[in-house]
Amino acid sequence: MKDNVTMNSEMAQVYETNARVSIPTYDALFGMVQSYFRAELSGEGASVLVIGAGGGNELSAWGPSNPEWTFTGVDISEEMLKIAQHKTNQLGLSNRVKLIHGTINDLPEDTAVYDAASCILVLHFIDNVQEKLDLLRTIHSHLKPGAPFVLVSAYGDRDSTELKDRLHVWGSFWLDAGRAPSKVNEMVNTGIMKISFLPEKQIEGLLQESGFTNITKFFVTGLFGGWICHAAGSNGVGIESEV
Repeated sequence: MKDNVTMNSEMAQVYETNARVSIPTYDALFGMVQSYFRAELSGEGASVLVIGAGGGNELSAWGPSNPEWTFTGVDISEEMLKIAQHKTNQLGLSNRVKLIHGTINDLPEDTAVYDAASCILVLHFIDNVQEKLDLLRTIHSHLKPGAPFVLVSAYGDRDSTELKDRLHVWGSFWLDAGRAPSKVNEMVNTGIMKISFLPEKQIEGLLQESGFTNITKFFVTGLFGGWICHAAGSNGVGIESEV
């Protein structure tokens, strides 16, 4: 039987290979988010909340080059958290990372609010719109006024020609990666279409309803889009509007 370290390494490699096929600009995405956070956060230290930290890609992308940042990562998948822990140990980040198995509701009640947060490739796995809204509201409740937040999710109107065209492009990524056409068709019809797509305007509306301001779309690749925004202050406006 393979030891846990070997298994975690192999799982991480498969996960990251598939992610980079599905989102060809995957690595650039994390670099863009890092640049955004760096521009928004002070250099004295920052606490970052990572929703969907399983796999550890946020930690490995932002941890080594930002030694003043600390991270709290939450994920419902115990196996994916093992991968994140493995990467954390490899990179010597254990003293700056806390991983929690569960949802954001499992954060300790006495948890301080955070300086920044990310929710990357999570929202589209939640089917119910109210549950999506509840997640975004809870994230907002754990952020300091004016804190930057990044959301990345699949998006689109299921009945639109526009989404069908993007699905065709997404399938071509996998064809170029060597997947058989029959397998790619299966991935489109019984795989990716099972996730919860929402139109772009509806996602932006959920962010606004959750208390976020200055909502800006900054990223698009294939089926996925990314938005940057800020947590509104107690009076309902972002920190930039208070100055």
